Amino acid sequence: PFRDPDPSVYQMRSPKTGRTVCLFTDFDSQADFQKPEGATVISLNSTVLDMKVMDSKSNGALTWNSETNIECKENFQQPFYPSSNYSCDAKLIEKSFETDMDLNFYNLLVIGLRILLLKVIGFNLFMTLRLWSC
Repeated sequence: PFRDPDPSVYQMRSPKTGRTVCLFTDFDSQADFQKPEGATVISLNSTVLDMKVMDSKSNGALTWNSETNIECKENFQQPFYPSSNYSCDAKLIEKSFETDMDLNFYNLLVIGLRILLLKVIGFNLFMTLRLWSC
């Protein structure tokens, strides 16, 4: 678990259109955030994530512009660490979310066996009570 994580800036750029989306996370509500000229900014007034157990809060904002390119580091007055070494490819991310093909079958099998076990226990209980009543 992270306590008071450092603010992060994620910049995603489309190779085809050159459009950029900036995601700002884990910043304080009083952070110096400048809205890019002509860009759309989505920001919540309330805290996005409030973990009372860990005494931690996290805010986030999202900016994009459909016409021009946005430089994320110029809009957020915090240290910016570009991650040009790592590509953000949706196909690579999709592979990590694949599930086992037999997962649903095994889940249904376990549920079926639990129901069968409950029926057997109920039948044994019923027969035991019936024998005691005789």
